[in-house]
Amino acid sequence: MTASVETERRSDITTTLSEYLVGLQFADLPAEAVEVGKIFTLECVGHMVNAHPQPVSRMLVRYARDLGATAQAAVLGGGFRTSVAEAAYVNGSLAHADELESYGTLPGSGLIPPIAAGLAVGEFRNRSGRDYLTALVAGVEMQGRLGTAGIGACDRGFMGISLVGPAGAAVTAGRLYDLTVEQMRHALGTALPLGNGSTRGCGSMAHVHEAGVPARTGVFAAQLAADGFTACDNYLDGAYSWGEQFAAGGARPYVEEKLTEGLGESLFLLTAGVAPKQYGSCGLTHQTIHGTIDILRSEGIGPDDIATVDLHIPAWADRIAPYRDPINGEQAKFSIRHGVAGLLVEGIPELPYTSAFTDEASRDPRYVAARERVRIHVDDSASVRAFADQTVVVTTRDGRTVTRVVPSLTASLPSLDERIAMVERTLRRLPAENVKRLIDVVLHLEDHDLAEVAELALGG
Repeated sequence: MTASVETERRSDITTTLSEYLVGLQFADLPAEAVEVGKIFTLECVGHMVNAHPQPVSRMLVRYARDLGATAQAAVLGGGFRTSVAEAAYVNGSLAHADELESYGTLPGSGLIPPIAAGLAVGEFRNRSGRDYLTALVAGVEMQGRLGTAGIGACDRGFMGISLVGPAGAAVTAGRLYDLTVEQMRHALGTALPLGNGSTRGCGSMAHVHEAGVPARTGVFAAQLAADGFTACDNYLDGAYSWGEQFAAGGARPYVEEKLTEGLGESLFLLTAGVAPKQYGSCGLTHQTIHGTIDILRSEGIGPDDIATVDLHIPAWADRIAPYRDPINGEQAKFSIRHGVAGLLVEGIPELPYTSAFTDEASRDPRYVAARERVRIHVDDSASVRAFADQTVVVTTRDGRTVTRVVPSLTASLPSLDERIAMVERTLRRLPAENVKRLIDVVLHLEDHDLAEVAELALGG
């Protein structure tokens, strides 16, 4: 009876997705998708290079050096090469260490796993920019569809990028390894069961694994599939599928149909509101930072003019970024209070804003004192989730009160010029001539290859 039930429930979701993702061609991509893929790749490379001074980054780079693996792909900004899978892991972790990655309201909007996997495999396989961009869009589509169908997993404490990133990285890497449809099904069957992650890692070094481990897992799965490794080749179908195991049972139900709904009609990369970060902290801290900066700028006031700042936030945001008095940089990145307190020390910051989110700043007496002027008020309504509106109320020393209601910031993007200016600042560790050339190459990546990107960003 059990066997017959499982047979009746079998469908062809895994095959349908694999056929589409393997068959996607560069000529099929809208011009907008190509441009979006390029700028997010450029930003991600900048984040990898910028993160090297972080304590967690130094540990992981040292780990990769000591491993002594075959030199196949660059650790960007590190000046050496390691195996493809380990390069994807370290680069993916570096890209997340400064909390400057892309973000959005759906799992799948964290683009590090497919980008890190694509850069490593693309360099090793000497693939063209066109090949990489096609593979990237395919990988993002895969993880975005998982995140849309299974967003309820986040209600149970799964970290979205860790849960769906292995499949996104597997598809991107698999495309660059020229996997067949059958092999791609096996790559997904290898990668998907290894996705999980937990929001409990927020505020510790483990949070960088949210991106690094999925990148490595996806590359590993694609490498094995290319060599004939087999796995469950229909893990998205039927009883005990990925969705039933990881995403069912939360407050928001798993919707299997969304895995293939409208496939080929639109792209997750263009429709899901994926946005670049301007502040080096958890995305749920950004609304109050943005609102405070807006008040400082529009009212023409400075930090010393402010008596108190009251922040009204949803319980979800407080659960993910709960630290009131952080004692290190990792906790500071997940402190709504500290992100705003930093503005009371520094004023309007240069972007990307990362200076407040360090070990030193978390314990600096000026920042500690500034936190006393920032008060948190939590709306514990069960219906208020994730990127709901947040409110900033500034009271000045002369008795004025200024209020800003800040919706999700993923709906508005900085201009391309603003994004490139931030990239230039994150690439400062590289020689100036490399920075200029790297930006030009990535923004015209369809005319270049991944080996050139790796060499320009190798550093050392």
